[in-house]
Amino acid sequence: MFKTDQFAAANEAAIDQMSYFAKLSLANMEKFAELGLGAARDSVESATKHAQTLASARDVQEMIAINSAAVEPAMKKAYAYSRTAYETFAETNDEVKKVFEKQAADVNKAAVAALEEAFKYAPAGSETVVGNVKSAMAAAQSAYDNFVTINKQIYDTVEKSVEQNVSTAKAATAKAKRAATRAR
Repeated sequence: MFKTDQFAAANEAAIDQMSYFAKLSLANMEKFAELGLGAARDSVESATKHAQTLASARDVQEMIAINSAAVEPAMKKAYAYSRTAYETFAETNDEVKKVFEKQAADVNKAAVAALEEAFKYAPAGSETVVGNVKSAMAAAQSAYDNFVTINKQIYDTVEKSVEQNVSTAKAATAKAKRAATRAR
């Protein structure tokens, strides 16, 4: 049976978890707001400097050279912004994952303890049923472990994909810079 102190503890744990997730959400909103405002500030400053530099250009060739030279810094800033946003998201994901893994382990432990307690009072001859329940719990735990492993593999694949996209963007930037240098 579920006891009053267990019910109170479960409620307190739920409130603590809700509070933790609310604080985590607010902290992330702050990080993303700071990141967005910083990017906007940098963008305005860069655009202003670029416009001033373009205004001082004497001919079309110089304007093309100025624009070509501006591509690499813009790509680097975009990469830094996306990388920081990705890292913030990944950190949050790890924190949430830790909480849910701990909660799943606690629930599993409590369920096993409750079943063990119930099995003590099982009638004679119910050993087969008890064994089947224990086997089902082991299978469920194994399925959960497989799910966690697959989720980690997906997460790793996404991270590798982001890294490949970054490499491609860097290569494109270098290629554009070389082309701009040759055009001069």
